[in-house]
Amino acid sequence: MVRVLFCFLLLVPQVCLAGPNDNPMMAKIILERNDIFVQVNAVVENSAHLFKNELSYQLLLLKRAGTSNSYQKEEHTGEFTILPNEKKSVAQLKLSLNNSEEVKVFLFVREGKTLLAQDVIIINDVEEIYRNTSITEEQIAIKGLVIDEVKTKIGKDFYDIFYQKYLQSGEQYSFIININEKPFIGGRGSLVSVQIGDHKLFEFQARPDEDLLKQAADYSLTLIKNYNQNNKNYEKIY
Repeated sequence: MVRVLFCFLLLVPQVCLAGPNDNPMMAKIILERNDIFVQVNAVVENSAHLFKNELSYQLLLLKRAGTSNSYQKEEHTGEFTILPNEKKSVAQLKLSLNNSEEVKVFLFVREGKTLLAQDVIIINDVEEIYRNTSITEEQIAIKGLVIDEVKTKIGKDFYDIFYQKYLQSGEQYSFIININEKPFIGGRGSLVSVQIGDHKLFEFQARPDEDLLKQAADYSLTLIKNYNQNNKNYEKIY
């Protein structure tokens, strides 16, 4: 649980990533603190004279303890419409923060697959909030990030093996790698998957066998390396 040493509401500054000044769509993350709680409010503003529908938002939170390499992810998505010259809150959530944790909050607004606006707030401790008005989408990718979404000891064992091998490889990919797990009913094993975005690269039946987990980690890293190379080749062509 996060402790924030404030006994009053404080509106903290945010990083504006909405792009050029003539961009009619703005995304803003507004934080309000009250004692140990932080209220996150994702706000979208349409300064154009056009009604916009079929828009979507993605509110992504990444949290880790200061001594940990593992991030916990919380994600909220949804669709919305917005009137001309309207400002609206598309999502709200409440956090509790520990002063030893690092918290990163990202807001993306899209029309189909087109990114219209974005914002990010990075809180490294209670006292320090980093601000930047020119962060690019590439910088937001956070190179080398692996998200731990496992639920059992077997899944955690695989994550630890995978992450150590990833560090030893010297690679730092610009995309986020997710390690997911679906435990079997009765607790006898689980399905562990390695995923990049919506793309599932590899899924296997995990069990308490260290050799199996090491082989699965090696194979996953090979697939990820091939995925990264294929993306680079695609970008060169197009």
